[in-house]
Amino acid sequence: MRRRAALVSLGIAAGLASALASAPARSAGLDCGPPPAPHPEADAVLTQAIVSPQLETNAATALASAVRRLRNQGVPRAVIVDRAVATYCPMVARDESLTLDRQREAVRRFASTLTSLVYDPLDPTQSETAFILSLPVKPELSLQIDAAAAKAGTTRDAWILEAIQARLAGD
Repeated sequence: MRRRAALVSLGIAAGLASALASAPARSAGLDCGPPPAPHPEADAVLTQAIVSPQLETNAATALASAVRRLRNQGVPRAVIVDRAVATYCPMVARDESLTLDRQREAVRRFASTLTSLVYDPLDPTQSETAFILSLPVKPELSLQIDAAAAKAGTTRDAWILEAIQARLAGD
């Protein structure tokens, strides 16, 4: 009886040690969170758009087409965003060529592009589409941007937009 109890204790300890040893490896990777409830129509269309071979060259077109199709079928916008990110995130998490920061950046960029596609009008005649650009900057540069915007008497976003437009115009 004692021997059996010792073996059971040893088995529990080994299982605990194994779980604890693997925990840092899991937590060190990209956390995609629990997947949302399945939505068969959205899952099929979005998976095809996201994993298609042309994704690298024509990702925005494939994704926009998938969004348009799902919206025409009455799939709610939030479901489209949730399911697309739930499909994309694990693919990025498996890409060992990317650092954790690059993986997070890729998912953020994808989610930002997707959100613009989902919530902006699908009909280009309805209004002009505005894309939200997200660019990580070092704290020192962020403070310089704030100071330049204050000096110009404008908002941070307005100053950044004006700076980009001026640079593109060749000023």
